[in-house]
Formats: sequence, structure tokens, C-alpha cells
Amino acid sequence: MNAAAAHVPRLRYRRAQRSDIAECLPMLPAHIGLDGATRAALPALYERLVNEPSVFFMVMEDQALPAPARIQAWGLAMALTSDWAARLQLEARPQPFLARQIYRAWLGGSLAPLDDAALGRANASGDVEFVALHYAMRRDDLDDPYTLTLLAAGNEAMRFGMAGFNLAAIHYENVVEADAWMASAGFIARDAVGVRHGLRLWGMTRDEARRTMPGTTARHLFEWQPPRFVLSGNQRRLLLQALFHEDDDHLAQALEVSPHGLKKLWRGIYERIADVTPDFFGDAVSGDDGKRGPEKRRQVLAYVRQRPEELRPWA
Repeated sequence: MNAAAAHVPRLRYRRAQRSDIAECLPMLPAHIGLDGATRAALPALYERLVNEPSVFFMVMEDQALPAPARIQAWGLAMALTSDWAARLQLEARPQPFLARQIYRAWLGGSLAPLDDAALGRANASGDVEFVALHYAMRRDDLDDPYTLTLLAAGNEAMRFGMAGFNLAAIHYENVVEADAWMASAGFIARDAVGVRHGLRLWGMTRDEARRTMPGTTARHLFEWQPPRFVLSGNQRRLLLQALFHEDDDHLAQALEVSPHGLKKLWRGIYERIADVTPDFFGDAVSGDDGKRGPEKRRQVLAYVRQRPEELRPWA
């Protein structure tokens, strides 16, 4: 049996960490048209952006492969408000190389990520728009079953990474060679202002989503309900980390809190949920204290996987 046949992928997506940046950079797609100075500035920029609540930096890793070649794909998107969408002409005729424009604006200081409070206000008012900057993979041969597996997993990562917002619109510029995948993911083709550069802009608005049956990735992002619990920023960050890492030592390190601080965050989440929905935990609120905490955690994580609005800022 050859090595390729013996390899059974074990893909999982998660939010990126600073330690992932060096492994992601070589996969940065050429079609976004970055100059050398901009590319050289990206490591420091990603260091600042990786934990921003309005920046969605997701990696896809194959746990069946050895480090440091586990990351097989990664994607980057950002949330912005309608005023910035208008400045980028996203609803009109944007200039091509959208990702390059955004990177330059970030580096030049004219565009800053929405902080937790600003994103919460935009979310509550339905004024959140997404721009997907790029999705990059180690392999791009569409005749390779592994590539198709990465595309399927990329759809799942997008659904997890950006679902749960009161979304007004999403915009995504991609190479024309990706037209079939963009259409299958539910995006709607816009004016082809960048086709002479091999680029096409795609998107979907809230009104278009309402006229579309659920099922595709793009349409899924518009499924939304107001959050029930309105958790704090630190509590939401803990839940996001805990969806992918069960070890408390890792969670405390990622959140830069002490073990006592971590327990306090969990306790605050349980108390908030019980205040709003007293019967949420059922029998888990009684019995052996050593089993009660893990059972509560299990129930909370199972709930927020289904209701991602609880992971998003809300003012």
C-alpha cells in the first residue's frame, strides 16, 4: 500500500493562534496581488489581528500528518459596518484586488478592526457586513479528492467562523477558476469588474438570502436569532477556545488567566445561564460536585455549537 492510499485525513478547523502564522504565510494566494513590502508586514499584522473579535482567522489542520505541516488550508475574513462597505464600493463597482485594498488600509491605519463593543452595536442594529479576503490551500488540483475534502471542510469552517451574526451582507472576491465552487457554496456573482485580472466578486445580501432556500454555506450565514444570555467578552472567548481545546491548562494560557480566574469565568457563565433559564442544566445542578462542573460544561458547549449567536458580541 502506498503512502497516499494509507493516509486517512483527520481534518479539523479551529481559530488560528499566533503559533500558526508562520505555517500559513507560504500558502497566501498570489491572486490577491500583494507587493513585497505588504507581504513583509503581514506577520506583525496577523499577530495583532489573530484575537480580534471582528477578524475571522480560521485554519484547517490534518491531524494525521506530522508537525509542522499539519495546516492544509486557512481563511481570513473581517466584519465591517455599512459605512466602510460603502467606502469600498462593495454594493456598487468595487475596484479589483479587494483583499489588497483592505491589507493596505489595515497597515496604513485608515481601517481598524471593530472592537467588541463596536461589533456588538453593529450586530444589534443589523449593520454587520463580512468581507472574505481569501481561502488558501496547500493543494489546488480539483481532480484530487483531498482538495475536494479541503473545500468541503472550508465550507464547514466558514459556517462556524461567521455564523450567528445579524448579517446584512457578505462579499467575496475570488479567482474565476473558483466560479464553480463559489456558485455551489451559494454566493451570487456580481459585476465582473475584475475579470480582466482573473477575478470575480461574489456576495449575498440579507434580502437575497430571504429569497433563497436554506442549504448553502452563504445562505446559512444569514440564519440568526438574538442571543439569550448576552455573555461578556471574556466568557465568549472562553467558549470559543473550549469548543476546540478541553485542557484547562491550555485554556488558561490562551486566555492569559490563572487557573482560579478560569474557574471564575466558567462559574460566571453557569450563573448567567441559570439566571436566564433556570431549568437549563436539569439534573446537572445537583449531585457530586466533581461531576457537576464537567456536565454543565458539556451542556453549555453542546448548546453554543447549535446557537452560535451566543458567541458573538451584542450591545
